[in-house]
Amino acid sequence: MHLSPSAVSQRVRTLETHLGVQLFERLPRSLRLTQMGEAYLPAIRDVFQDLSAATSGLFGGTERASLTVRVQIAYATTWLAPRLPDFCASFPHIDLKLVSAIWADALPPSEIDLEIRQGNGAWPGFVSTKLHDDTAVAIYGPQLLDAHGAMDTVSDLLPHGRVHLLGFDDLWRRVMPGDDSYREAPPRVLTVDTSVAALEVVAGSSYWAFLPERFVRRAVRAGDVHVANDASVRMRQDHYVLRRDDASPLSGEASAFIRWLRAQDPLDPPVADAPPDSVRAN
Repeated sequence: MHLSPSAVSQRVRTLETHLGVQLFERLPRSLRLTQMGEAYLPAIRDVFQDLSAATSGLFGGTERASLTVRVQIAYATTWLAPRLPDFCASFPHIDLKLVSAIWADALPPSEIDLEIRQGNGAWPGFVSTKLHDDTAVAIYGPQLLDAHGAMDTVSDLLPHGRVHLLGFDDLWRRVMPGDDSYREAPPRVLTVDTSVAALEVVAGSSYWAFLPERFVRRAVRAGDVHVANDASVRMRQDHYVLRRDDASPLSGEASAFIRWLRAQDPLDPPVADAPPDSVRAN
């Protein structure tokens, strides 16, 4: 703020006088927010973050700024990376550095401004903001289409080999037939640990897979894979953007990136929709 501590203190007292409430407890060597201060802080922080993002987006800055974002590989390669030129064009003063989650130990936490994860939104030590509601869809490749025609349900796909994606076991339990008949003669199962690998296997084989719809959009639109339109489910793991819960303010660059991310969904409609909390599997 380019102000002396005494000047800041005087401004705080002026604000408290204006509001008619005490915002801080003045301790011998520190300050602590009162209950009213704690209640006031979230709204004020949001206002300043919006102001910072708007200023950064419209006017940039007098100097170039940098922003480092860590993100899972599948999200980066299938959905985010193709959109990054638009972000760079919209915010030419921000030098964006995107690092994958496999470099978890390569950079100290202090050098990561934001992180994008898929989960339930609860990570100790982080403040999370939901980016997207995610749906999973069943996909199959041209080989199955040529041999058997269009497939719309899980039952159509069950006789064929499937690709299992580690970490999404709950999806199989939710989309498979309720009578467990599929377990009597299990099909060929190939297990992989990334959506990118699963997508490539399906595109070039007679296997099928259940994957996050967001990750398959480009492949579906390109004709590399096809969606079983009546086999979709609302996922229990959504995408969130995280920042460290250390009371530091969100930079204008970080706020601008989050706002830009959240504005992408209306520009990129899904290739299949699922009911909010139900499954279409038969």
